[in-house]
Amino acid sequence: MLTRKRQVPSKIEGTEGVAEALAIGDAKSLVYNPKLNFDPSLFKRNPSRSTLSNIGDLVGKRPGSLTFGLEVRGSGFAATPPDWVKHLRSCGCKVNLIKTLTIGAITAGPFVHGETITGGTSAATGRVIKRTVTGTTTLYVVVLTGTFQNAEVITGGTSGATATTGSVATTVGNVIEPDSGAPPSQTMQALEDGISKILTGCRGKSKLSLKSGEPGMFDFDFSGVEGGVADQALYSAPAYETTKPPVFLSATFSIDGVALKINGFEIDFGQELSPVDDVNSARGISHFNISDRRTVGSFSSQMVLVAAHAFHSKWFAGTEMEMNCAWGSVAGNQFAFYAPRVQYSKVEDEDSGGTQYAKAMFNLNGSLSPGDDEWALLCL
Repeated sequence: MLTRKRQVPSKIEGTEGVAEALAIGDAKSLVYNPKLNFDPSLFKRNPSRSTLSNIGDLVGKRPGSLTFGLEVRGSGFAATPPDWVKHLRSCGCKVNLIKTLTIGAITAGPFVHGETITGGTSAATGRVIKRTVTGTTTLYVVVLTGTFQNAEVITGGTSGATATTGSVATTVGNVIEPDSGAPPSQTMQALEDGISKILTGCRGKSKLSLKSGEPGMFDFDFSGVEGGVADQALYSAPAYETTKPPVFLSATFSIDGVALKINGFEIDFGQELSPVDDVNSARGISHFNISDRRTVGSFSSQMVLVAAHAFHSKWFAGTEMEMNCAWGSVAGNQFAFYAPRVQYSKVEDEDSGGTQYAKAMFNLNGSLSPGDDEWALLCL
């Protein structure tokens, strides 16, 4: 058997922890280095008697884990989310269509990320994606209710900002955001060149890595409940998505409005997983929950003068800053990452070939209300 010959079919569960039947259509994820391992608990039986010999352990709860990587690439169609979005959903994220409104000058602005706007004529409502200042003619929005009209005044519910629309809302892609609700679980399978291993009730941890000259990569670490091991052949021709991922070059990156020269950055979405024990189950566990999250990240930037960007002063002051990053140039295969409240947690001195770099570690903070707005990944 060959470790390169592997597939990872998976499917969102209709009922949490209840296995879904998997088929070739669920095997579209092009994964890197997939590994599924079981970790059953063993109760060691060591009663006192006249010998030191061991006797057989008792097998208890049967959790397992599945890890793999995925390229950050689009479906090729802006309105169609990539296949890997299902994995982020099971990591505590939500996905929605994102639309644009052409707008005129903003008064009393800016519009702030996450606030609700209301149309003065249509009474339609939407959630703003990305802080939008006057002079910006495109407003990104997730439509919540109704249909926005051309030439109506929209008003921000938090900022009080207003602007007049110059178009109806046009779909341009999807936006992925954190979600503190009840994210769906998955049934996940590792097909290992003839052997099938299954986990049910899976939820996961995720990281995003962007390195200069390479495609963006997600790293996933799922936990679930052992669902069986059997012989099963690999699927011969799954309908893999054929788009090539954009390389992290010709990208834009700024923090606090300053364009820095970085070699890449990483985001750890910081999910914490906990098993839900269930004595009614033969496996002792029903499923895994996401019980908490703390999103952090890091980047290394060529050091600049304090006048350009005061790394240490902002760190010491606990300043919250806006981060913007975008890469890719083809519709249906371009991305933007936005975080409205980045706060440095540590800044270290680094050397790279004699050039001084600042390695900045940071937290991604959300608002007090409504929350779930510490970051947004736009798939455009």
